[in-house]
Amino acid sequence: MTNKRARKSSSDQQLLSARKTMLRGLKRQVAQRLGPEPSEIRRFRLQLDRELAQAFKISNKTELLKELSQADIVCGGDFHAYSQAQRTHLKIIKDRVSKRPLVIALEAFASEAQLYLDQYVAGKITERTLLTKSHWQKKWGFPWENYRALVEYAREHKCKILAVGTSSSKAGLRAREEVAARVIAAHISSNRKKAKPQVYCVFGELHLGSKSLPNAIQEKLPSLRVMTVHLNPEPLYFSLAKKGLENQVDVARYKKNEFAVIASPPWVQWQSYLMFLEKSLDHSLDEEESPDLSGQLAILVKMACVDLKVEIQADDLNVYTSGDHTLSIQLKNKLSKSELKTAMAFLERERSFYLPSAKIFFLSRTTINHAAELAGQYIHSELAGVTRALWSMPEDFLQRIWVEAIGFFVSKLINHKRHSETIEDLQLRLSALSSRDQGRESLALALEQRFSELLFFHSGRRRKRSLKPGRSPSQLEAAKILGGMMGERLYLQLRSRKLKLPEVVQWMRKNPMDEDFAQFYEQIVIRLGPQTGAARTRKERL
Repeated sequence: MTNKRARKSSSDQQLLSARKTMLRGLKRQVAQRLGPEPSEIRRFRLQLDRELAQAFKISNKTELLKELSQADIVCGGDFHAYSQAQRTHLKIIKDRVSKRPLVIALEAFASEAQLYLDQYVAGKITERTLLTKSHWQKKWGFPWENYRALVEYAREHKCKILAVGTSSSKAGLRAREEVAARVIAAHISSNRKKAKPQVYCVFGELHLGSKSLPNAIQEKLPSLRVMTVHLNPEPLYFSLAKKGLENQVDVARYKKNEFAVIASPPWVQWQSYLMFLEKSLDHSLDEEESPDLSGQLAILVKMACVDLKVEIQADDLNVYTSGDHTLSIQLKNKLSKSELKTAMAFLERERSFYLPSAKIFFLSRTTINHAAELAGQYIHSELAGVTRALWSMPEDFLQRIWVEAIGFFVSKLINHKRHSETIEDLQLRLSALSSRDQGRESLALALEQRFSELLFFHSGRRRKRSLKPGRSPSQLEAAKILGGMMGERLYLQLRSRKLKLPEVVQWMRKNPMDEDFAQFYEQIVIRLGPQTGAARTRKERL
């Protein structure tokens, strides 16, 4: 038993060392595109790292929300190019238990844009006008899609959005913090006669050191409680990883008013930043050119191959995004009529896909999770010898589930903090839709298939599927949902050592086009079993 533990510890440490090496490489690539790190930013970063390397205690979502309910101002760390950062803060906001009026303060909008934010929340101007008048692209530049949900939440719930950024590109970090603190203090002072609001400020993580933004706000509002929520601090993540706790801990606590949330591994957000830079820099050179993301996808392929202990070349990848106008021509030249019809439907619905026959990748969104799933599908196709897109429904339904499962599983190797939906999630989503709502059929199909699998697991009895020809969009979407759920189980079984890596890789070598694939699929269902207790519903997760 001792030898097994030693081998497990050695293997985990080797993987952790490889991740650290990869993270350093990602940061070097970012530096190559942006130039040397300014001395002021370096000072701030080193100071924050020292603080976040100090003692902490493991906490949880319940404690975080309880303390947050008693805070007057919350400073939440932001990693601007990483959409999961903004979604994490939105999740915290949605789950807060305070009944006080909410104000969402955003560094992304310069204070001069306050008028236009007020008009947008009031429904007086359009989204396009808001972005134009606030000079979003010029003064902020990070993807609007990352922040849209926060703004729309405020609009829907009639919350005040406070513009606390600065429009000057020459403003130093301290000056930016001073502007934000002054705007927040002025807003609270002007509303003292009303119900005291709670301000949730989404600001760059670098500004959340003890001598930075939280301190600047506290000095102006000494009687109020200021709370800090760091996001994905590297010192904390690697400290947890050394103890094998990175998969188990979401929240840690430093001091009375200081928490940290681990929503993703640090390399994921840096890879996202690199993909953002790749796209934005290429477009700045030539607006008509599609960004070359092939190298970024190749990094993810190589990363997963290290984890899987397999060797696959990733030199001939053709990656396209929604901004590339040559993709449709490529598809018409290389696909059959039926494949082309499905591919065009995916493009219209902005759904990412991979075509093994042409080694074409379409990334509807340049996010790590999307790219990592396609990297997984590529690895699977190379190992298994898949030569066509498994899109023919209902004949390829089980095969498509398996392809999606492998894609999701590999994306979990890269970002273990992402999660699939659970049966409970699907049931809640289905109950919220009317009989005419789009997406209802795919949810119903996914639930029906999953319950059939559970019946087979527990009793060995098979139920006839009610799949009908001509319903491929719903069936493909159902297969994606089910693939995510199966990929989650596959990852959890591997992490718990109920499955061994060579066995998983052997499964990945199985060609879905083999005649006995249905029997293979049933064996997988039995081997993986039902969802384990480690899987949490959306409501439970940060």
